[in-house]
Amino acid sequence: MTPDGFRAIPATLLFFLFAAGSVFAAQEETSGQPTHGESSAVVRHSATVSEANALVAEVRVSLSRPARVFVEYDNPLAGRYRTRLEAPAAEHAIPIVRLRAETTYDYTVFTVLGPNVPDAVRGPSGSFTTGALPEPLDSTFTMATGRSSQPLILANGADRGAGIDDRIDNIVLFDEVGAVVWYANVTNVTRAGPASRPRGQDDFVFLPLGGRRLGYITPLGETGDLGDLGTFGNAHHDFVVLDGGRVLLPIRRTLFHHYDSPGGGLRTVFRYDTLGIWHSATGKVEQVWNSKDAWNVSDPTQHWGRVNENGATRWTHVNSVTIGPHGNIVLSSRRRNQVVSLSPEYEIEWQLFGPHSDYEFPNPADRFYKQHTASQLANGNILLFDNGNGRPQAEGGAYSRALELRLDDAAGTAVKVWEYRPDPDIYAPNVSSAYRLNNGNTLMNFGARIRDDPPDLAPLVLVEADADGNEVFRVETVQLDWLSMRYRASGGIEAIRGETMLRRPTALGRSSEKHLTMRYEDKTHVPAGPFDIYLGNGRLMYAKDPCAAEDIALPFFLHIHPKKREDLPADRREADFDDQSFKFMDHGMLWQDRCHAELRLPEYAIDRIRTGQYAIEEDGSLADVWNVEIPLTR
Repeated sequence: MTPDGFRAIPATLLFFLFAAGSVFAAQEETSGQPTHGESSAVVRHSATVSEANALVAEVRVSLSRPARVFVEYDNPLAGRYRTRLEAPAAEHAIPIVRLRAETTYDYTVFTVLGPNVPDAVRGPSGSFTTGALPEPLDSTFTMATGRSSQPLILANGADRGAGIDDRIDNIVLFDEVGAVVWYANVTNVTRAGPASRPRGQDDFVFLPLGGRRLGYITPLGETGDLGDLGTFGNAHHDFVVLDGGRVLLPIRRTLFHHYDSPGGGLRTVFRYDTLGIWHSATGKVEQVWNSKDAWNVSDPTQHWGRVNENGATRWTHVNSVTIGPHGNIVLSSRRRNQVVSLSPEYEIEWQLFGPHSDYEFPNPADRFYKQHTASQLANGNILLFDNGNGRPQAEGGAYSRALELRLDDAAGTAVKVWEYRPDPDIYAPNVSSAYRLNNGNTLMNFGARIRDDPPDLAPLVLVEADADGNEVFRVETVQLDWLSMRYRASGGIEAIRGETMLRRPTALGRSSEKHLTMRYEDKTHVPAGPFDIYLGNGRLMYAKDPCAAEDIALPFFLHIHPKKREDLPADRREADFDDQSFKFMDHGMLWQDRCHAELRLPEYAIDRIRTGQYAIEEDGSLADVWNVEIPLTR
């Protein structure tokens, strides 16, 4: 079988299943007689914001006679937009998307009795105010500089949870200046990959947890089922939507292998990858390539970066699949440190780095390690995100970059022709992405950071750079109270639901200092020894400026005394307080010589809080270093 119908469409979208209800809470309503004469025909209009999603609103319009309608909505900082033209009707419910949190928008209703927007008649106006972002996005700091060439940037992250099966994921759209203008939070549905095209005008394809089904998601959060992938294996990480209702996916399989040893057979469990095409017409998966057949698992030279995971050895770990310039399929195998090209007939054309590479590296520093998002550009070069895990010190050690390599088939060499390496270096040991945009810029996501010693929860960094490696746009995000990562970030999206931008958004203009200070506005301030404490919005905040690693090295105690003892957990009632003692870096950050931590307070009524830091003496006893007691009425 040949992969006819492949389209070389950039990997631009990441889609996650999430649940967002359609219950709307009324914020404003205006009504009256038809406005501006019979041509406008507006009898009544109102605006509401969804109770399930703070960045989705709805404008309802009643007309004296059927007509086409659109809405223009505006905020001085967020920009001005026009919804798409709705079909003729007397009653309209018009979704409003591409909104910022806690922001007031003015809107105006336009009726169109003719076929086009120029025939519109201006109608009445109103306003609505969006809500706050939900957990965990509400504890995210975003610092942005410059302006992206992309109207919208889609990024998805995973938060908390020790493993892939118990984490909370979020997906967001940033506007061109770094503000979140759309989001979805999901639970226990983590499988996703970039898709090349939407299911319809607005809907997108997604791959949920377990890799057993395909579905779609709408801009308003409704989800639906496209089909069952069967029991062939677990699809994971990535997929490409093909013509004819087909989807190409990497699928993980398990192999039990026996090695000969003096004591007899030794069973080793390997996880390996295949490629399958799911056919929507039949609901069946057709296997088209198998790494076990392409590479001999019994050959020691075919092993590179084997990793044991849950009792099985990850042998290949394909983490991206893209379509190359001549219909070839480009695979990134993280465990083999290898990029592979398959012909349209699914035969290996070449292997880059890793076992049995077809190319040498004249400069060893051009090699890559544990890469993500490999693609072949129109000029034949290879672009990837080089995570840098295990990079030898002689080649620069642990750092991450976006890397473009030119392959010389005649000489059998691979040579770096472009890279983006931040200064100072950023090390993102897993996830992350690099995509070439249509204008020649590159969008890079340094999507994971490590907790250093001294402790430092550094931001996740999203950068767009031009062909010369100059930054044109940069977003830094720090998410407190969550162990976070951002899997991928991609551009190429013009609109969420067919809206038109009439005025571009204004830059956020928030320095990190100003943004952090905004967290303390309208909060109750409690001076407490070396730290300032703030109370508000159901949170307890700790702040210190300037701050050093030694200031947060000692553990913090936090004793919460409720008004009613029965509100305490059963095992704490005898102690008469809820013990939520913590390590600072589990809930905060040391960044740019400032310390900040946030904890959510329990929902029950609180009488007082006692908190501070303590040290462990040589005899094992505990000694308060400083403490404060805060009376509280909630």
